[in-house]
Amino acid sequence: MPQQLIYTSAQRGLVAGRSGHCTVARSGAMREALMLQLEKLSYYQHLSLSGGKERQIYSCRVLDIRGSRFHVLSRIQDAGLDFTNRTNFLAHHLVFTPDEIRQFSSPPVILRSWSGWVKTWNQEPQMLENEDWSGLANISGVMSVPAMTWQQVTGDAVNGYGLLDSRSGIAFRVDNLSEDQILALFAESLELLELRDPRRDFRVTSWQYTFTTSMQEQDNPADFRWRCLHSDNPVSNRSAGPDCRPLSEVRAQRVTNEEKMFAQSGRQPPHFVNQPQNVRVTEGEPARFRALAEGVPSPSYQWYSVDQAGNGQIIANGTAAELVLPNPPFGVSRYVVRASNSQGEVTSEVVKLESEKKLRISQPQQDEVKSVVPKTTTASYVRSADDIEKQRRRIDANKAQEQFQKKLRRNKILMFCGVIITAIALVVIFIWKQHQSNRGPSVPPPTNSIALVESPATNSQATVSPASNPPAQTNISESNSQSKPKEPQPSFGFGLPDGWTAMFVGSVTNYRYECIDLKRPYRFDLRAAALGFLTNTDNLLFVSKTNSGWNSGQLC
Repeated sequence: MPQQLIYTSAQRGLVAGRSGHCTVARSGAMREALMLQLEKLSYYQHLSLSGGKERQIYSCRVLDIRGSRFHVLSRIQDAGLDFTNRTNFLAHHLVFTPDEIRQFSSPPVILRSWSGWVKTWNQEPQMLENEDWSGLANISGVMSVPAMTWQQVTGDAVNGYGLLDSRSGIAFRVDNLSEDQILALFAESLELLELRDPRRDFRVTSWQYTFTTSMQEQDNPADFRWRCLHSDNPVSNRSAGPDCRPLSEVRAQRVTNEEKMFAQSGRQPPHFVNQPQNVRVTEGEPARFRALAEGVPSPSYQWYSVDQAGNGQIIANGTAAELVLPNPPFGVSRYVVRASNSQGEVTSEVVKLESEKKLRISQPQQDEVKSVVPKTTTASYVRSADDIEKQRRRIDANKAQEQFQKKLRRNKILMFCGVIITAIALVVIFIWKQHQSNRGPSVPPPTNSIALVESPATNSQATVSPASNPPAQTNISESNSQSKPKEPQPSFGFGLPDGWTAMFVGSVTNYRYECIDLKRPYRFDLRAAALGFLTNTDNLLFVSKTNSGWNSGQLC
């Protein structure tokens, strides 16, 4: 436990007893050297004699005595006048070894909150023993974040980082701040070290930041990292450097989002934002699990493998948000991750990893199979080279047969379509011919003249023609008859009138007329068409022969 020494200016040189079990102080020589050094630190400058203000002085020092380090917290105050009307003061010191500081709060918290500080003393200077140190243990849980004092003094809690960023040995003017406010500002800044200390051992680091709440003329400036000056103290002018400024004007330059949240909101327990998910891989592939937890300070991770009974085993390298297993075990395995910070811990859901074996197909040479592995011992899933080649040929044959069938079906479809189209074309042609045969060709009557084709040898039959252009018609007929070659005479089976000559001018396409309705008058409308017949030069004679065997009801 720490040692404490109470010293008054009215009683000098008397030190008795010790407290706790500090092994360093068991050496008589070491103890005497320590007491001598503490006596040198026990002084107080009465500013009221020069018109100043009396105030308590709080300080934190690190002493090096014969190669041993000691952390000394001191509280010095005015003790009024003694019986001889001389000024008096009271100095109370707490001495800690480096091994003891880990279990206690930071120096400003002890100086500000510990209830064991002696404020009146009428006895000899001595080292106290058999003290109740529970008060120090009780304040070890005092938290100084969020940085409410920095928020009140400067308007932003983040400015507490500005004090940590200042150079060592800097001086601050604190005329507008009380000793309690100064200690609160120091305590909040030192607790913000939790995010700045890479070792995350901020309590030990905070004991390296030495300070005094009011510089005195007898102080060694090298003893303090932070020096507070009051303008009513003559030492303030000598100790102020070029960068000396009021402590209330300290500002932070650069902070992270996490640091800002820590200063403004304080610590927060961790909670998972993204839970890890189940993973399935093939043998030989790495497995990856990812999780994300948030908290202030940022939580740390630890992965565990979980057996079927729910027991977890630490994975040595599983201390990050992502767990990578280069060679995951075959089968099904279970994992879980735990996130923790100074405020607590939280465990994720259990996730599964399924690792499947990779399919292996061996293709040994035929000679090697015969000489090394008997046929009877070949595994069922291992196929020989001949079987693989047969299978390949069978697959090729199936593909060729499938292509042939597709091509055959395509040809059948094309052939069927061609037959249908041909049949439709033939039906259309047949119907058109039938229609033309039934209707018969229309022979328009001659427009200019009607002439009879006469034989050149006789001229006994009169020629009937219109008055217009008779000579031209006769000439055309004669010229046509002269230019036509002689052809064999047709045979009708009956004679023609005199002066008429039968000749082929074409083939008649419709020359029959059937009368069915006998009640109507016997009227015949005859039409004929001949190939090569010209209506403006050739004449047409209809020849009829009486049917001697006709009677009523018979077609004619």
